[in-house]
Amino acid sequence: MEVQHAAYLFAIAVGFVSAGLVGSVWNIATDEEPRLAGLLDPNPTLLTPIRVLAIVFAAPTTILLEAFDELIDRPLLGVPVLGAALVWSFFQGVFILTQVFGLT
Repeated sequence: MEVQHAAYLFAIAVGFVSAGLVGSVWNIATDEEPRLAGLLDPNPTLLTPIRVLAIVFAAPTTILLEAFDELIDRPLLGVPVLGAALVWSFFQGVFILTQVFGLT
């Protein structure tokens, strides 16, 4: 059973690390943070599809930072937001581990 738990934690860690890398690269390249509000940009450009991908892949860290803010201000809202960040990171980590590295 401990091996399964370690695999789950590894997938979550891979998801958070990849989200941080994507967010940092996007921030360096465009000088804007990949925030979820960027999905509602009223003036789309040619970079909009790439922006959407960057926002989606950087979302676990964005949601995690929001969760920490909510945990301080409103703990009842912060816990589900933290859970959402962990779940998104887990699925992103599983996707990367299975599709990119071929692990099963």
